[in-house]
Amino acid sequence: MKPYRIVFLLVSLFLLALHPTFAQDTETISVTDAFGEEIVIEDTSRIVTIGGSVTEIVFALGAGEQVVARDDSSLFPQEVNDLESVGYVRTLSAEPVLSLEPTLIITTEDAGPPEVIEQLQAAGVTLLIVPTSATIEGVVTKIEVIAEALSLVDTGAELVATIENDFAEAQTLLDTVESVPRVMFIYARGAGALSVAGTNTSAGTMIELAGAENAITEFEGFQPLTAEAVVTAAPDVILLMTRGLESVGGVEGLLELPGIAQTPAGENARVVAMDDLYLLGFSTRIGTAVLDLTYFLHEELEPPLITVLRADGRFNTLLTAVEAAGQVPLLNTLGPYTIFAPTDDAFAALPPGMMDGLMSSTISLQAVLSYHILDGAFMAEDVVASDGAGLQTLYPAGSLAVSVTADGVTLNETVNIIETDHMAANGVVHVIDAVLVPERPQ
Repeated sequence: MKPYRIVFLLVSLFLLALHPTFAQDTETISVTDAFGEEIVIEDTSRIVTIGGSVTEIVFALGAGEQVVARDDSSLFPQEVNDLESVGYVRTLSAEPVLSLEPTLIITTEDAGPPEVIEQLQAAGVTLLIVPTSATIEGVVTKIEVIAEALSLVDTGAELVATIENDFAEAQTLLDTVESVPRVMFIYARGAGALSVAGTNTSAGTMIELAGAENAITEFEGFQPLTAEAVVTAAPDVILLMTRGLESVGGVEGLLELPGIAQTPAGENARVVAMDDLYLLGFSTRIGTAVLDLTYFLHEELEPPLITVLRADGRFNTLLTAVEAAGQVPLLNTLGPYTIFAPTDDAFAALPPGMMDGLMSSTISLQAVLSYHILDGAFMAEDVVASDGAGLQTLYPAGSLAVSVTADGVTLNETVNIIETDHMAANGVVHVIDAVLVPERPQ
């Protein structure tokens, strides 16, 4: 053993002796990790989750209260952002992790660097590395392993059943389409850091699951983007992650990149962007992610409001509320409707305890959500035309006062409309920066 590892081990053992953890009163569990090794789990009271898919699964299983920290790639559900971060999954440091006195660390094979993983194992903390596979089957295995480790096998089975149902719905939708578009996935972190996905990539797998064809098949993995390769690939659709598209200046900036405008996708401005973790996370939302991507890639399909909101990535709290209030069918099949959609940041800005109070009362939650929805499709110009008047919402006792100034459009004098006209098959979405609350929610 290298000298620095011996020193680190002694220091780690000393720290653990000074700060003993309190064992959880649960039975000992033995699970098989990604390498076929049996891992004995005795205490799950203080969990550190490393990897976005792992964190998402642990919270979906209902064990979020046991999580004391997560990594930078863990962004869903919204409440994980209140937890301390231990760094990025591939560039970890052992000290921040061990300082939290975890009783269990759950991560994937992507975690590293290797010497840090060795340090964590040497420190005596239980480390469970779960299998990583960018397939539906891989997601199921990951959930089953984590559920077994947390003694939540029945909940895990329910979660798997939901994923299978969502994926079946996506396959049913695919049966209705005939087009097989050529899709090129671009990984972007600024105009100077662009690469395209070839075969054996998570992006390529998602493209295929959504009934399309990966336009890049000449190589495996990712390679730098070149104008010649783009023109040769001739994609019908260009697919990116939301933050990647933002990093190149949106659709306009993307079309200015060499070769893009000369492709069928560029000529028709067929650019699809989906939330990073939602698109490539391969976790609990994989079924709906395939469903939503199918809507976006096939020209003959029009995505419903629920798909537009899910794919964006900024409306997770709103979607949780919609599901809790039983209003998913309203945004999925009915309409047309106009929805003024508050972002996750808008919900986070509510007074402390207000959101918890709403979530605990279905009636109040339905009232607040109804206050964000209009019967009919009101485009931005229709909203502007209501300046000085009111827009009647689905909440019977509430209308929205519209005010148009040089600075923009506001609702009820305090809520700003920050984006408009996100079109859906059954209506339109306008993005707002605060939550609209009726005066007397019933």
